Amino acid sequence: MSVISLFHTHRSKLGHAALATALSLTAAGAAAAAPSAAPGPITSETLSEGDSSLPFKVDADGPRHLVYRKAVIPPGTATGWHYHVGAEIAVIKSGTLTRINGADCTVRAIKPGDALVEPTGPDEVHYGVNRGTEPVVLYITDVLPAGAPFSKPAADPGCPTAK
Repeated sequence: MSVISLFHTHRSKLGHAALATALSLTAAGAAAAAPSAAPGPITSETLSEGDSSLPFKVDADGPRHLVYRKAVIPPGTATGWHYHVGAEIAVIKSGTLTRINGADCTVRAIKPGDALVEPTGPDEVHYGVNRGTEPVVLYITDVLPAGAPFSKPAADPGCPTAK
């Protein structure tokens, strides 16, 4: 219990002078325990950045496991049909990723500087393919339920645009 909580709980037993003394001792103890490292330069390197014009929401109703990773999709390679069980936020660093939505077979080209937030759940099946001549490099942050994989395979919904 904090000194202030003690004061409010036992205000008839503690006077203002006792509270001031307790606060002084607490502040002195905190000052003695403060780290002695001098402030110095902190560096930060932006690995990739992008913008998304699509609305999104990230929900977390239980414990989550966060992963920050780099994915490389070589030319002519596809992800296969899949969906995500946790939020996936990605920024394209290089190359062009073609994303096909399994619900309506729409195609979206995602280019360097673009960001995407993949929707979650088995109703959000999609397919990614690199149809270009250079590798697609993505920086991804996954917000996963504890123990969940990055994605789960899904049946081909029959989109001719994925061929």
